[in-house]
Amino acid sequence: MKKSILLFTFLITFSYINSQENKFATKRAANAVSVISSEMDLTESQAQFVQETLYAKYSENLLKIKGKNLPAAAKKEIFKNGAATAKKRLLEKFSKEDVLKINKLEKQSIKKK
Repeated sequence: MKKSILLFTFLITFSYINSQENKFATKRAANAVSVISSEMDLTESQAQFVQETLYAKYSENLLKIKGKNLPAAAKKEIFKNGAATAKKRLLEKFSKEDVLKINKLEKQSIKKK
């Protein structure tokens, strides 16, 4: 019984901490998708796919960088790899031209902020 309570407490604490760290990724992905959706004619499932892809990109980058005091070159490499991974995933559902437009609009959403 004690182990069950301890495990439950640990899982609740971990999920709370994890959700706190990913608020940034959630907000940034939502902002990007709103800009992308306003400029492109996306279906609901396509918009959801773009949001999931961008969320994964932002949250993974954050986990790799946060609290590690990395030099700028290392951070740039992490961002570059994250962008490449997101591009590959987007190419599964979109044409190359659409992916380029999504990337352009995503950058615009970051600059608007």
